Amino acid sequence: MVAPAIGLDIGSSAVRAVQVTAGRRGPAVLERVGQVLLPRGAVREGEIADPEPVAQAVSTLWSRYAFKGSKVALGVGNQQVVVRKMDLPFMPEDELAQSLEFQVQDSIPIPVDQAILDFNTLENYESAQGERFNRVLVVAAHRQMVDSILGVVRGAKLEPTGLDLDAFAMLRSLVPEGFPGEGGEMLLDIGASVTNMVVHHDGVPHFVRILLMGGDSITSAVVDDLGVEYDEAEDLKAAVGMSEVSGLGREHDAARVITERALRFIDEIQGSLDYYRAQPDAIPVRRMVVCGGGSQLPNLRQRLAETLHMPVEHGHPMQSLKIGNVGLEAEQLVQAEPYLAVAVGLALGGMA
Repeated sequence: MVAPAIGLDIGSSAVRAVQVTAGRRGPAVLERVGQVLLPRGAVREGEIADPEPVAQAVSTLWSRYAFKGSKVALGVGNQQVVVRKMDLPFMPEDELAQSLEFQVQDSIPIPVDQAILDFNTLENYESAQGERFNRVLVVAAHRQMVDSILGVVRGAKLEPTGLDLDAFAMLRSLVPEGFPGEGGEMLLDIGASVTNMVVHHDGVPHFVRILLMGGDSITSAVVDDLGVEYDEAEDLKAAVGMSEVSGLGREHDAARVITERALRFIDEIQGSLDYYRAQPDAIPVRRMVVCGGGSQLPNLRQRLAETLHMPVEHGHPMQSLKIGNVGLEAEQLVQAEPYLAVAVGLALGGMA
C-alpha cells in the first residue's frame, strides 16, 4: 500500500496540512485537509517567534483531522531566505550540488557556513565563445531559522522529510505537471504577512520574490485608523474591501483605509514586475494567478488587473487532485482552496 504524503504549511495566521495518496492509474487523491489558527504573534512575518503554541497547534491539527502518519514535507518563505538567479560554469547536477557553497559564497548575503543551500536548474546553455553554463535559481536559507521550524515540528512528534521553498510549492500546485501551459505567468500567494511571488513559463520558475506584506497589514491599518478591535476590522475588510462606499459611517471609513493600504500593496507588486521585466532575459508576463487568504479581499483582483494591464485569475491548487473522503462538503472545499496552495504543493512534492 502506498504511504500518504503530507504537506505542512506553517503560516503567520494558521497551520494547515494536506494529505494526498498517489492514485493507482490516475491523479493523486486528496484524503485529508485541516487548519488550526495560531495565536497572534506566534509566527511573525513567516518566522516562528513563540515555538510552544505553534507546536501545540500542529499537534491539535493532527489529532483533530486524523492525519495518518508522522512524516511531513515542510515549506519556508520569509526574509531569512534569499533566491538568486545565477549563471555557473557547467557541470553535472550532482557535482554542482557538492560544490554549490564554493560557487555562490560571494553572491549571497548569508555566510555559507550559516546557510542551507539548494538550487533549481533552469537551463543549460552555451555562450558565443563556446563556454557552457548552468543557469540556476539558488536558494539560501539561514540555518538558525530553519532549525526553529524543524524544532517545532519535532516538538509535535512529527518527522520532517523535506524542506521546500513556499514559492516552489505554490508553483507545483497551481501549475501541475502535465497541464497545458499558459506561457509567462506571475503567481501570487498573498498570506497574512508574507506574499510569495513567482514568474514562470510552463512551470519553470524564472523569478522569485518574497514580500513582507499581506492581508494583516490592511487589518492593522483599519484597527489603528478606526479604533476597532482586530476581529471587527477583519469583518469590515471582508465586507467592504476596496469598494466605493458612499456617505459617512464606519463602512465608508473602512473602505477608504483598506483601499489606501491595498493600493500600496499593488504598487509593490507593480514595482516587482517592472524590476523583473527590466532584466535582459525576462520573459513576457501575460497573466497573473492569485491565491492565499489575502487574495479574497473584495475588488483586489480587479484593481490588480487594471493596474498591471493583464488578466488576473483565482488559482485552483486542487485542480489536479481527485477528491477523496475528506469529511468536507463541496462548498467548504471551495472556501478552503485559496488557502491551500502551499500545503498541496508540499504534499505533491512529498510524493516524488
